[in-house]
Amino acid sequence: MKNTSTRLLLSCAAIGVAGGILFIVNAYIGGTVNAVIPMLYGLTLGVYFVPGALAQFLFRRGGVALLVAVLSGLVSAAFQPLGFGAALIALGIGAVQELPFLIGRYRHWPLWLFFAGAVFSGVILAIGMYRLVGSRDLDAVGAIVLVAGSVLSPVIFTGLAIVLGRALEATGVTRGLRKA
Repeated sequence: MKNTSTRLLLSCAAIGVAGGILFIVNAYIGGTVNAVIPMLYGLTLGVYFVPGALAQFLFRRGGVALLVAVLSGLVSAAFQPLGFGAALIALGIGAVQELPFLIGRYRHWPLWLFFAGAVFSGVILAIGMYRLVGSRDLDAVGAIVLVAGSVLSPVIFTGLAIVLGRALEATGVTRGLRKA
């Protein structure tokens, strides 16, 4: 932990709190979408990938996606229907986001690896959403839309996190926080 500064931890905490607020809003929007148009529910789930992807893009350090995702889940736990389950789901998402970079031992941070991880996460998410929602409530077309939305949503929101990360980098707020 000698390379972990207070500034890095506070930056992760700030992203985690903002992500938690995003999770709270998305919990109610996603719940409404699931109740009204369940086949579009997969499109709302990519929001949960934003804080971790943003932290990884900004800091290029191992563990930041996991840390930020768990903080986001904990912040949102008291204010959403899933309760502490939100933190557990966020823990899983953060762990899956870390996996592509962990395989490379956190030495390489190309953009395609962010998106490869998002696609992998999306496939896992699509399987879960099909088992949870699609197989019992939807016809074939609805299930296809749910699965496609569940795969595309993490990719789209990871891209948005990277765009946001570039904008934050341009302001200079992350100067000195990246691992050399």
